[in-house]
Formats: sequence, C-alpha cells, structure tokens
Amino acid sequence: MELSADFKRALRLFVYYYFNGTLAYLVKDGQLLSEVDYAVQLANQPSTMEQVFAIYTNNIKMDEIGNVINQKHAMNRAAQFIIAVCHRSEEAYKVIPEFEPWEMELH
Repeated sequence: MELSADFKRALRLFVYYYFNGTLAYLVKDGQLLSEVDYAVQLANQPSTMEQVFAIYTNNIKMDEIGNVINQKHAMNRAAQFIIAVCHRSEEAYKVIPEFEPWEMELH
C-alpha cells in the first residue's frame, strides 16, 4: 500500500511549519510555542526530533480513501511534546491529556 497523496501533503505541511518556525500559529498552545526558538533548540537533539515526528504520525487518522481527517489534532499533539521539552526546566507546561504509550511508539 502506498501513502496517500493527502497524507504526503499533510506531512509536507507539518514539516514546513515546523522548520519555518510557524507551527505556533496553527496549534492550541501556540503562545507557549512561540516563546521559544524550538527548531534551533531541538536541532541537536535527534532523538527528540524523532519523537516529535513519531507523535505526529501516530496521531494521524485517514478515511478509507486516504484523506487525512485530523491534521490539526496530530499537529497539536506534536506541538505539545515540543512545548513540554522546551519548557522542561520551568515545568510550566503539563500535557493534557497525557501521552498514551501508542502515541510515543517509534516504528
């Protein structure tokens, strides 16, 4: 089975917003995300980057023909992880709901 064109589009947009530094404008807790230069802060943390993309892709849902039906939710969950990692020292951010084990799985 091939990845659908809609999934490829959704993933491309997520990657674009992430690396362009504009993910904050698309997610619920965007203000907290905009307070840090997350792309620079996470650039030297490949395992953290891997986890961000795992959370995003594990949360994506598609209909029977491959159309992504929850892009915003998947981006929000990935952004929550980024915020939690970037604000870890302050412990000012709590992910709600907490991540389920299936969301964190690396494949």
